[in-house]
Amino acid sequence: MKNTTKALFLIFLFYSISNFGQKNEFSLIKLDTTWGQEVLRFPARNMNYKGVGEVRFPPKGWINPKHPNFWSYTYAWSINVNRKIKAEELAIDLVKYFNSLNKINMNDSSNPRKSSAFVKKIKTKKFTTLFEGKVTIFDRFATNKMLVLNVKIESHFCKKSQKTVLLFTFSPKEFNHKIWEMLDEIKLINGGCNN
Repeated sequence: MKNTTKALFLIFLFYSISNFGQKNEFSLIKLDTTWGQEVLRFPARNMNYKGVGEVRFPPKGWINPKHPNFWSYTYAWSINVNRKIKAEELAIDLVKYFNSLNKINMNDSSNPRKSSAFVKKIKTKKFTTLFEGKVTIFDRFATNKMLVLNVKIESHFCKKSQKTVLLFTFSPKEFNHKIWEMLDEIKLINGGCNN
């Protein structure tokens, strides 16, 4: 009986530690629990990176076209890319992400719902590069119409761990709208790199 109890305890302990480690692996963005969360493991969404992603949605309104938070959210990736990522690659990744989200074949150039993106580098500070851009997507969740999202991207190259952590913030509102005050406050846990 003692051996069975010990075995059950060890299984429970191993399972708890394993689950705790997974939750930490997916916790990339410093936000409270009122924000919705989805996680994914790469490779995913037609992208061959290895790593994890975390999507966070505001507590209210992200799917309501009349709410100021409509389509305003954040997304982080921690991927095994041991180099700085360029603007052109980020634009392609955004197209892949949104086409996959909308179940659009990447090779179907005639599909009117196919996404497009433009990303430009704004500045670089040591191992962090800031980008801004626009992504045209099909909104299959609320309006069933094409929608333009503005995007800001922080790309953190983590030299010690040889990986890249990306923080995306999206909104259809222009960068001078007050929604960006909230989005600009969003930060990565530990600044992105656990070095």
